[in-house]
Amino acid sequence: MVYLDNAATTPVHPTVVQVIQDALINDFGNPSSTYRIGKSVKHALIQARKQLAELLNVSETDVYFTSGATEANNWAIIAQANKSREFGEGHHIVTTAIEHPSVTNVTKYLETQGFDVTYIQPNEEGEITVQQFLEATTDKTIGWIAMAVNNEVGSILPVQELGEAAYEQKLWFHVDTVQALGHLELDYQALKCTSFVGSAHKFNGPKGIGFLVYRTYQEHNHLEPLLHGGGQEGKMRSGTENVPYILGMVKALELAKKDITSNFEKFEELQAYLLTSLDSIGISYEINGDQKNRVPYINNLWFNGNIASQMLIKMDLDGVYISAGSACSAGSLTESEILKAYYPNQSERWSQSLRISFGYQTTKADIDQFIHTLEKITKGKIDLWHSNK
Repeated sequence: MVYLDNAATTPVHPTVVQVIQDALINDFGNPSSTYRIGKSVKHALIQARKQLAELLNVSETDVYFTSGATEANNWAIIAQANKSREFGEGHHIVTTAIEHPSVTNVTKYLETQGFDVTYIQPNEEGEITVQQFLEATTDKTIGWIAMAVNNEVGSILPVQELGEAAYEQKLWFHVDTVQALGHLELDYQALKCTSFVGSAHKFNGPKGIGFLVYRTYQEHNHLEPLLHGGGQEGKMRSGTENVPYILGMVKALELAKKDITSNFEKFEELQAYLLTSLDSIGISYEINGDQKNRVPYINNLWFNGNIASQMLIKMDLDGVYISAGSACSAGSLTESEILKAYYPNQSERWSQSLRISFGYQTTKADIDQFIHTLEKITKGKIDLWHSNK
């Protein structure tokens, strides 16, 4: 098996598996219980929140555990939008046209609730700029939204600069940092955003656990409860905390941050190897997205004349697992909205591009197998029903 779809999800690190297993066996108590085994788990939860805050260089009082980034994006954006409108600050939001569906579908929902949303398109160089956000801002604008790293093409957005500008404009600023956490160095304390999110399964942690960091920039724009019940998470998100997975997530981020520099260098080497290998066998391709500002661990390539859906099936038959874009559409494979935003006049790119994304476990041998399979596909040596390994 060759797994090159780490932007969709990552394998859980063996050390993280052990942490989760130990907690499931030994720390099974309810952290809200008053007896010793409950108090012991409560202490572990408190320490995990403190450690996560230290890893992110933020205040532990600003950290809320969630089921993942989708929940956290929904919670933060809707809360800030509603509070701003409630206090008469306006009803206009500026975001990008290349956000993850867990952001884009939230802003589309807000449009049905009377909010106006401007979607910034990448410019001719594939960039999203601060100037574009400023030009779209009006006296009715209440907040900005931008992701740190695009999940389909790997473009890096200028969230540090956007945060500075949003702060000067007295706007809330939400950042989806899912594809940056554990892979790209960011100073989250210096990042002038009011909220950002993470999801453990993107950095070799378990699925179903994530977090929201929410920093109130104005006294009235505080976070409202997402779920009502027992009052967990500072009465902001009720429900018994998933302590084993929380501990696993924190351990996963600790491991990722420890190796972040060496892994990034490895990803740069693998990216160069991938592109050089494609060039060496004469397979024609073009890189999608921002050509200058992009991470090395997400590579979206256009293979002109080859339908992505058919290539994925043939790759699967040969034991190679990649994708054609976001994996968050309930298993459906449709034309990429992200590529439509980047290339509105090149419709062939939308359905002829593949995403190859690396993880800490990726090797050059994995890329060799991908290249070998791709060469067989482009030369018609793999049909849809039989694998010719």
